[in-house]
This record gives sequence, structure tokens and C-alpha cells, in this order.
Amino acid sequence: MRLLIVAGLLLATSHVALAQFPEEVRPGTRVRVWVPEPARQDQQPDHRQLLRGTVESVDGGVLRLVVPGTAGELSIPRASVRRLDVSHGVSPAASMIQRAVGGAIGAAILFGILNDPNRSGGPHYGTDWHAAGVGAAWGAGIGGALGLIFPFEQWRRVIH
Repeated sequence: MRLLIVAGLLLATSHVALAQFPEEVRPGTRVRVWVPEPARQDQQPDHRQLLRGTVESVDGGVLRLVVPGTAGELSIPRASVRRLDVSHGVSPAASMIQRAVGGAIGAAILFGILNDPNRSGGPHYGTDWHAAGVGAAWGAGIGGALGLIFPFEQWRRVIH
């Protein structure tokens, strides 16, 4: 009998815990929230609406969000949230690293595919691996520079 009572309490407590927002979601925090959308949209993700805004308040299982360009606040129940990300601001260093890695991979593949050792004019390399290495260096340099010049906002997922 005790086991049944303890199991019932644990089950009830887990539902209450799921209805709450994480500690990181507090007033003044910039968040990105996905909520259900009954109608199909042209852009991905299907059947979800993406909202970006600043947390006005968190009352139990309800998130009150101020969305730029709207009047007032938007109340979103926790049960409706499909995903929630918290902003960690704009980081030029993180943007530089992410874009350098992406640029290196993309340019290495491109240079490796486009390499023709028998070409008489223009850049050509003895092996595709050598071409990929040169492409990776160029891609990392250009991608890293773009990351420093045009940094983007860094997000961390707190609700899956």
C-alpha cells in the first residue's frame, strides 16, 4: 500500500515539475519559443510557430512574453511550448569559430571536387587532397572573418 502511495506522489510531482519553466527563464531574458501551429506553413519547421521576444514574467506554468512589434504581452502555457531556447547574446568569437569550421569544410569539399591536375591554366593541384587542404585554409579564413564582422546570436536549448 505504501508503495502505491509513493508511486502516486512521484507521478503527481513529475507532472508538476514538467509544467514549470527552467530556472534560466526569468524576466528580462531573451528567448526563442516554438509553439504549435494548426495550419501548415511554407517555411520550416512544419506546424510550429517561432516566436522571439523578452520574458516579461513567469507565473507557474505560464510564460508571458513581450514580442517586438506587438502591443502588450503574449501568454504561453508551458504545455504548448514545443521547444525553448535562451539567448546568450551575440558572440563574435563563437561566430568566428562556427563560421570558420563551416567555411573550411565547405571550401575543402568544393576545391577537392573542382580540382583538375591536368588543367593548364588557373590554379590546379597535384592531388585532390592538396586542393582540399588549400580550400580548407581559404574557407576557414574567409568564414572566420565573416564571423567577426557579422556575428550572430548564440542560443542554448532549455526545453526540448
